[in-house]
Amino acid sequence: MPVAARLELANSASMSSAAAPPKRKPIILLLITCAGAIFDLWNLGGKSLWLGEGATFTLARIPWPHFAWIWWHGEANLQTIYFLLMRAWIHLGTGEGWLRLPSALFAIASIPLMYIVARKFVHAGAAVGAAALLAFSPTYVHYSQEARSYTLAVLLVLLSSYFFVRAMEEDRQRDWTLWTVFGILAFYSHDLTALVLVAQALSLFWKAPPVPWRRLMLCGLLIFVAALPGLTYVFRAAPENLHFIWMPSPHPRELWHLAMFFGGSGIKVAVALVLWVAGLLAVWRSRRSNVPNAFWRGMLTVLWAAVPVAILAFISLRHPIFVQRYMIFSLPALVLLASYGANALHRWNLGVVLVAVLCAMAVPSIVRGYHKPREDWRGASNAVLRSASPGDAAVFFPFYTRIMLDYYSSRYPGATPPLHVFAPPFYAEGEDARTLLHSLDRNPHEFRHVWVLMADHGTKAENFAYGAEVKAKLQSIYGDPAVSRFAEVDVLKYGHD
Repeated sequence: MPVAARLELANSASMSSAAAPPKRKPIILLLITCAGAIFDLWNLGGKSLWLGEGATFTLARIPWPHFAWIWWHGEANLQTIYFLLMRAWIHLGTGEGWLRLPSALFAIASIPLMYIVARKFVHAGAAVGAAALLAFSPTYVHYSQEARSYTLAVLLVLLSSYFFVRAMEEDRQRDWTLWTVFGILAFYSHDLTALVLVAQALSLFWKAPPVPWRRLMLCGLLIFVAALPGLTYVFRAAPENLHFIWMPSPHPRELWHLAMFFGGSGIKVAVALVLWVAGLLAVWRSRRSNVPNAFWRGMLTVLWAAVPVAILAFISLRHPIFVQRYMIFSLPALVLLASYGANALHRWNLGVVLVAVLCAMAVPSIVRGYHKPREDWRGASNAVLRSASPGDAAVFFPFYTRIMLDYYSSRYPGATPPLHVFAPPFYAEGEDARTLLHSLDRNPHEFRHVWVLMADHGTKAENFAYGAEVKAKLQSIYGDPAVSRFAEVDVLKYGHD
């Protein structure tokens, strides 16, 4: 009897009497996918791009030699496949919604795929619940509306995990090949998906014999060799390209924030915790299951959820990189663990009720997220472009945020004033804050206004190279600036009309 059939037979006794009849499950899955599509596509271009999305646009449009240089030395290495896709995509449009559309499509495709993957672990009813939890995840909806690679990486991690299970249980060449291919593609969609491959390898300690070690070692070696150009980035990149001052350490507070990142804020995280704990208990009880490798599949789920977090926490003890979005590749595993828990809480249909409640409570969070720009560079840039005079100067802290003014200047509906921008182009040489100081030393009144754009409220110019000198010089020439505040962006206007 095939493994899937044995698993279905073993789980049938625990299926709720209120579970949907088999013929209705495809309809329910379709409705869940449609709901997820609405969430992912609604108001897609409504919010301003944030800095990471501006970097996506910049990397998509720079010349190939420049892109190749940044791939070798900079952040293009981290999301290679996505940036290559976007280099073709922007030929069809450059609006905020259009730039984000691929991420939304990847997220939508992940919903039915989540069901297919979950069917390798739980029965059909619980797998439908897993698809619903992914579709209604405020975190996943948020990243489905970002022009970054996270939903593509999650999609490829799901495919990698699906074919890993098939290869380990059925030992067919096609499944080994597909696991290898999707493992490589996942790595080049985001380097940190390699941590999921580590979790897959560690799960083999709980795999019942036989383990096809020969094919496993061969395919694992192929993935490693193919990933080497990307892996060596850790040794090639400058330290400032690997971790930043704002990246947190694994403090207990950050762990709680991570739980809310995966489960939702407020009471939602409490409901999610109930499902996760029930899922862990269900995995532990599966040690006594008669279904072959049931415990291994459960441990694969647990390790998939925990290993990326644990490894990043360990690294962050020395080099803080404990960033929530870097661990989003564990989200499908936590969704799957919750479906284990929902399956275990079958009395009075409690698991089904908790999944439904969690999805319902997520809707207001999703809706609120449509109206909260992460960074309002659109508003900040347009404020400068509306009010600047020809020949005004602009300086940025940090300097690379100039890409946001460049993007919104290209989309500004009116004529843009010629600004003297003291910030080098993306990964290129050019004038900077030091050059501005030299200009003001030569002629203090060369510029009628100097516009200072600063990322993050409360950021001090003194935190950046030449920031303290620029601030003091502008203060001595123009006096106190007029300050306009936007979401995570401050615009300081020095000069008088």
